[in-house]
Amino acid sequence: MSETTTTSDTRATDDNTGWISAVIALLGGWLVVSAFLFEPPAANFWNDIIVGAAIGIIAGYNAIRTDDYEPVSTGAASLVALLGLWMVVAPFVFEVVTDAALWSDVATGALVAALGAYNAYQSRSAPRRSATAEPEGR
Repeated sequence: MSETTTTSDTRATDDNTGWISAVIALLGGWLVVSAFLFEPPAANFWNDIIVGAAIGIIAGYNAIRTDDYEPVSTGAASLVALLGLWMVVAPFVFEVVTDAALWSDVATGALVAALGAYNAYQSRSAPRRSATAEPEGR
């Protein structure tokens, strides 16, 4: 006999993870926009573009997953948290001298890291959908 799972069974344990992923995606977009607003050095400019786009895409993926009643991906949320930590360190590695660019990257990176870590933690205990259907006999 096969078991069926209902939509409420596959819903993430914390409904806020989808909204948090959407906020993280917006923060990734802010990193891309801030690269043009603050005009940091070339290395940090491209870092903001590439890492900001990666954060936006990965967090957006997690936000869309929750619309389909899937839990947030633990691996994707963990990667976003690590990219956020990188954004905290990157301005010091690339020696950003503009205060606005430095603090924008540090503050945004800290928010992304904290929210991404929260999502990764919450997604560990979320129920996962499993294949429970039996193959059809012909």
